[in-house]
Amino acid sequence: MREFKILLAVAALVLLLPANAKEIEINTVYDSVRQGEADWFYEYISSSSFDVYLVWNNPSNSLTLTVYSPDGTYQTFRDSSDGRVDRKILLTISNAQTGLWYFKVYGEKVSGVQHYSLTVV
Repeated sequence: MREFKILLAVAALVLLLPANAKEIEINTVYDSVRQGEADWFYEYISSSSFDVYLVWNNPSNSLTLTVYSPDGTYQTFRDSSDGRVDRKILLTISNAQTGLWYFKVYGEKVSGVQHYSLTVV
């Protein structure tokens, strides 16, 4: 019964993720968001750990990065998550599950358009 519940939870997450998510093909994507806008990306991860970097240039703008693991758990990170406000979200994911990982970049507080780079290595 427990396995069935886990499968249902994973299936529910797959249904909630947007169909227009873009694959991160060469480890880095360059894109932009406006206030309240979200961009979705995915990457198949087969290693036990990987790094994720979200970088932007305007200090008055605020972006968030939400990371979704293959089992449906997720966590949202902000610029200040590492104790510094430097327009960077730098993460190392350890004990990573093998499978599709999804990444949502969200324009939490953006004036105009904010360009960014998202790297998964």
